[in-house]
Amino acid sequence: MPDPVPARRRPTRARRVAATVLAVLLALVAAPAAPAHAATGSYFAGVYTSLAGARDYHGYVPSTYRSGTPMPLLVALHGCTENDVGFDLLTGLSALAERRGFLVVFPDQTALANPAKCWNWPLTVNQHRGLGEPSIIAGITNLMRSRYTVDAARVYVTGVSAGAVLSTIMAVTYPDLYAAAAIVAGCEYECDLLRFRTPDQAGLDAYREMGSRARPVPVLIFQGTADLVVPPVTADRIVGQWAQTDDLAIDGRDNDDVSATPSLVQRGQVPGGRTYTRSIHRGPDGTVLIEKYLIDGAGHAYPGGCSCSLYGDPSGPDASGLSWDFFLAHPRR
Repeated sequence: MPDPVPARRRPTRARRVAATVLAVLLALVAAPAAPAHAATGSYFAGVYTSLAGARDYHGYVPSTYRSGTPMPLLVALHGCTENDVGFDLLTGLSALAERRGFLVVFPDQTALANPAKCWNWPLTVNQHRGLGEPSIIAGITNLMRSRYTVDAARVYVTGVSAGAVLSTIMAVTYPDLYAAAAIVAGCEYECDLLRFRTPDQAGLDAYREMGSRARPVPVLIFQGTADLVVPPVTADRIVGQWAQTDDLAIDGRDNDDVSATPSLVQRGQVPGGRTYTRSIHRGPDGTVLIEKYLIDGAGHAYPGGCSCSLYGDPSGPDASGLSWDFFLAHPRR
């Protein structure tokens, strides 16, 4: 996904984070009226280093955070040619974290690992627990848990494009860490671009990767019908993979406890914006395990994203707000 930050000269980390601070303060000012004593939270930034490599990150702590009182945590992964700060501006997640009370951290891919700043999801080493980039993202997540009072049952992961593919990988490789995932223009586990393998096969591989940690992971999917980078049919492959994975994770049997056929299909429209189809897939107890938004006419962009970015689509459903609603309904059980 092209970078919404101008590419003339890479700004220093301090300047990048300062730009995010300013943008979020402006977003907070534009937000609906809050109590007169409303305060703002604080930003943090750092570098995480492990045997698998080093990555920058930045994040936001809302003003409502109190040490000793558990708070949810969201890990947000940018797309190709983006960076962590650009993704924060695009999604408005720091501003949302202030309004709705959660911690958020944005890992940053390095150009040393990928010149286009894509997460390297096609590499086998990055599709398994304890290895490569998944271990780095999990390491950053656990670093946040060690520094802040995080609700262990409410740790979530989201991403767009390459970050969405990695979000799927994180939910598969660390189902004991992430309660649920939101996938924006992403791909199924092991992402078969040529579609030689069925979603059921990907679902079985994902279940095997989970191992003894297997559990049904709720996922929310966003996909545009006019996306020229990710074929819209990929959203159905993600649904099929997770239907199979969650079905097996419930009782170890392939018995359609979760089906790739939706339980409910609804049509909707953003006021003055795009129409969409929302599909819901439930587990045997009625719990929503898979939810998909197929957005009419949307390209490879972030739905509801800031108009300050070339890759925000303000006319689409509010992916950030809808994702947080979904996450709140799905703590890890």
